[in-house]
Amino acid sequence: KGDVHDIGKNLVEIILSNNGYDVINLGIKVPPQDLIEACRKHNPDIIGLSGLLVKSAQMMVETVRDFRQDGVAVPVLVGGAALSNRFTRLRIAPEYGGMVAYASDAMTGLALANTIQEADERAHLASQLDAETEAMLADDGRRAADAGGQDVPPAQVRHDFPIPNPPDLRLHVLTDYNLEDIFGYINPQMLYVRHLGYKGRFAEDLAAGEQAAIDLRDSVRRVEDVVLARGDISANAVFKFFPCRSEGQWLLVYSPDGSRVLERFYFGRQSQRDGLCLSDYVLPTSNGPTSGLESMDYVGMFVTSMGPGVRDLATQWISEGKFLDSHILQALALEGAEGFAELLHQQLRQMWGFGDPAGTTPYQLFRAEYHGRRFSFGYPACPRLEDQEQLFRLLEVSRHVDVELTEGYMMDPESTVSALVLHHPDAKYFNLSEQDINRLEAELGG
Repeated sequence: KGDVHDIGKNLVEIILSNNGYDVINLGIKVPPQDLIEACRKHNPDIIGLSGLLVKSAQMMVETVRDFRQDGVAVPVLVGGAALSNRFTRLRIAPEYGGMVAYASDAMTGLALANTIQEADERAHLASQLDAETEAMLADDGRRAADAGGQDVPPAQVRHDFPIPNPPDLRLHVLTDYNLEDIFGYINPQMLYVRHLGYKGRFAEDLAAGEQAAIDLRDSVRRVEDVVLARGDISANAVFKFFPCRSEGQWLLVYSPDGSRVLERFYFGRQSQRDGLCLSDYVLPTSNGPTSGLESMDYVGMFVTSMGPGVRDLATQWISEGKFLDSHILQALALEGAEGFAELLHQQLRQMWGFGDPAGTTPYQLFRAEYHGRRFSFGYPACPRLEDQEQLFRLLEVSRHVDVELTEGYMMDPESTVSALVLHHPDAKYFNLSEQDINRLEAELGG
């Protein structure tokens, strides 16, 4: 429910259906009751749940709880980028009466499906999963005892440097951006290894003339040529700089003249590790007056998107048996939106006055070897997808880009990236624990 992400689910369908399984693909944004009704109708051997973001993983807990209440006990396979085996064992499985197994990727899902079909292997898997759960519970108990239940103090982040001023505070809209430029910012590790399953170091193998790398690159180029020739797949974006200050865990975003607060974002703080919170990277209100632009810090925000047209063409190609082309297209769109975000973030740094040094390579960008960071809602440092609504209001996204927020605050089409851009030189990526996320939700009233 609420998850718009198609590519992983479709890849599982392709792999399972090509290995003898009858797959009933219910699509995206499927509520638990629809899954329950489909289960009664089709009497499946396995149910698969997929989701990309933190909210999706939490929704799986509610879904299997509904399964149990309705008497569904079919083995469940779960997967997705924000999911982990630990979350599966400690949060999802306890809410379900039947088996729940975590698949880290589609091929693992196939192996688990095969195991579940064999009675003896299935019993062994059930015992193995129970043992994993017991070991994790014991480990959590030891960690809690070692920590002594004490939270670390909030991080002390410096603000002893001049605040860079953006060139303007206007809304910028980019339409039909050059796709070839964007393709040059796609991380090959993500496209070829993570999405397309290449085994090995793709860039090195391609340079060495490995035929498998050459063939896969040629397949991607063939799809790129189709995308470039079509009129219904384009890249669009919107971005803007805003005056801002922080107040504890709140980020206050001001109007262009600095006279009033437009939106307030509340971020979680790590209870352990470094005690970090995203608002720490913004000049606090305690550091002087907050009237007038001369007293302000600044934050950037943007949305980039590849589409529409991707999902329709991918579905068409699947119906024509062009499974590889369909998967490449979806992967190219996802990583294209991410590449566009990388390109736009680089331009924002330039506009902000701290552009990348001459000679900065794409691989340095992929490793985030630059000044500042961009953070996307739904990921560890800012897991609340609800905050997308505020970002969409500030950027007037629905007026300028063909992207919509679902009722679960996910962006549709899935080949879309939104980000909050911070200039602080010490800004870094960090995780919030499940306890931190629960605390964040409680502090905001759920």
